[in-house]
Amino acid sequence: MKQGSFTSRDGTLLAWQRIGSGPDIVIANGLGGSIPAWKHVIAALSDRFTITAWDYRGLFSSHRPADLSSVTVPVQADDLEDLLALFHIEKAIFMGWSYGGQVLVELYRRRPEAFSGLVLLNAMVGPASGSLRLPQLCAPIFSHLLTFWAPFWRLAAPLADRVIRSGAVVSFIKSTGLVGPDLDEDVFREIAEKFVNMDHEVFRATLESAERYDGRDVLPLLRIPVLIIAGTRDFIVLPQTTREIARAIPGSRLVFVPRTSHYTAVERPAEVASEVVSFLNSLES
Repeated sequence: MKQGSFTSRDGTLLAWQRIGSGPDIVIANGLGGSIPAWKHVIAALSDRFTITAWDYRGLFSSHRPADLSSVTVPVQADDLEDLLALFHIEKAIFMGWSYGGQVLVELYRRRPEAFSGLVLLNAMVGPASGSLRLPQLCAPIFSHLLTFWAPFWRLAAPLADRVIRSGAVVSFIKSTGLVGPDLDEDVFREIAEKFVNMDHEVFRATLESAERYDGRDVLPLLRIPVLIIAGTRDFIVLPQTTREIARAIPGSRLVFVPRTSHYTAVERPAEVASEVVSFLNSLES
């Protein structure tokens, strides 16, 4: 895999990753995971496609922006446009996990001609609290709780890191049934370790941006093939929310993967990879 960095239009240095050869696929990550979360999908596709991804501003290997007020979904879409320009990508298949759904919907709002297809994986499109199906009255409480996010993780990170490395977290969540039995434990552990050690002030700002954004008005305008993959036990984007997204997109295909949560691609990697490959094959036929 090739890795590097590019400078966004506001001067923030952002990390990119690129692998494979062939037509372009561009990945928009979720907040809690970078490109390792797509390991099995990439393995199934990289011999036929060039796959490009980037880390959101201030997260993982990307630099923290000078002004945290720049952490918004529209600015993330600006960064994506800069990434496309860097690699001269005029048209691609886009795949977005979780928050990546919001970013890709915002890009489609501006540049529908850049899309030849779209895969939404455990994706949110409207405000984060709406994806959770919280009553409207609870939305201010959700926002207020985010103010404690960074202070909490400053205290909790050292202990959380030790617990994750011990394997206790993976064993516990598998025992509860919150994740599927086929969970790729190595990938999950790598995601969890990176999550614990990230800049949680930036993460909180990104969560807040997910709460402020609403791209549901774009869904009826989508005129491209769309595959939606979701987990029946997703507690971040509930199945009811995903069904509403699918109903709003003309001609979309919705696939629920049984007994998986918000990390469907890590819990049932073979099934997710198979669905994505079938979808891409249908675009070529």
